[in-house]
Amino acid sequence: MKKVLALLLVCLLATSVAFAAVQFSGSLTAGAAINYDKDRADNDGWRVYTYGDDGDDSDEMSLNFTLGDDQGLWSADVKGLWGGQLGNTEQLFGESGKIEAIFKTNIAKAIAMAVGGESPIDVTLEAGGNRRVTTLRAYANASGANLDRVRTINNTSPFGLTIGYQDFVQAQVTYAPELWDDRSSSASAYPEDLTASLLVKPYTGIALSVDYAMVGESKVLGGANTDVASTTVTGTGDTDNPFVNPSATYSDAGGLIGAALDFNIGQLLGADYNVGVSVADRYEFGTKYNQFAATVYGGIDMVSAYVEYALRTYGKSLYAVADAEAAGALDNTLVHEKGVAEHYLNVGVDLAVVENMNLNVYFGADDLADFVNQYFVGGNIGYTVSGIKFNMGVEYNASNWGAYNYDHKGLMLVPSVAVSF
Repeated sequence: MKKVLALLLVCLLATSVAFAAVQFSGSLTAGAAINYDKDRADNDGWRVYTYGDDGDDSDEMSLNFTLGDDQGLWSADVKGLWGGQLGNTEQLFGESGKIEAIFKTNIAKAIAMAVGGESPIDVTLEAGGNRRVTTLRAYANASGANLDRVRTINNTSPFGLTIGYQDFVQAQVTYAPELWDDRSSSASAYPEDLTASLLVKPYTGIALSVDYAMVGESKVLGGANTDVASTTVTGTGDTDNPFVNPSATYSDAGGLIGAALDFNIGQLLGADYNVGVSVADRYEFGTKYNQFAATVYGGIDMVSAYVEYALRTYGKSLYAVADAEAAGALDNTLVHEKGVAEHYLNVGVDLAVVENMNLNVYFGADDLADFVNQYFVGGNIGYTVSGIKFNMGVEYNASNWGAYNYDHKGLMLVPSVAVSF
């Protein structure tokens, strides 16, 4: 009984310490994404979407709130997303809105502070709702294309545990229960998922990561035959695992495995410049899909640049089918051909020559072998004043699924404003 009371007392002290000094911050990002696609028959090719630079949810405005203590003991992040195509009231006011939430608490640090000591080990528990959890990553991801990313397949209520020792090593395990999507005409399920990853930094400037997902979602590039919208993709003879679309596929129950290495020469030498090389590899057991990515990056205060290359190969051909339930009804739409290598290239430059102003340009192709139909080119110019950032993005994508920043084929004009508080 005394041990139980002592433990309760420690938890009470830890709670009082954690909530002693609460900090609050947030941001609001909103704008419009004006899209013109000459191949679109409706509305003379023009469409206007809401925009709120939020990674994969770039068609949604975002409102973020973050609460936390000044000691790093706990944090709570809440993100509201809302948006869709302007003029489509069902999309704008129907299913497009959602709220993401995540709560994290560092148990080891809280107990150590409560008893008047310090802990070199961090033990962080996290739980959330309506969000995916990304594994630990060593890849530099200078382009922002997330070629190395692995995360849980569904966004139900995942919870996880991360254990770390100083800045040397971190280990993470995350579990996401099965998710049923009742918004579609026929309810469908995303399977439960389990991810595990390890990040090691043996020396300043060197980072290594390995990860595994029981199911998992990874960023899969498009390719020469990916202009196939609203279809399900499955491998020949593999009828147990549907793929949602060619640009973000899901591996089957065999899962996926990956590794990454970052070598930052600037940090190793303690120099003012930032020059490095990163490599990452992903392999999906079900599709026998492999993607190797490499990026060379570098820069100083006013200018930075990167060159990113990826090689992807398929161990089986993937075709488009009309319905996930009609697993055997493969048609003749070849999405990826077995044994054919596809080569991705992305080159970008960021400039900060004027105070509070940023400028970047980029270009590349989702598959160099089909450059004319797979290239993209774009840029951004932004200016920040009093915590408010005004930005204008311009991009042209020759391919529907090859879109780089704004997820749509054709010309994109994207004015936006972001307010931080």
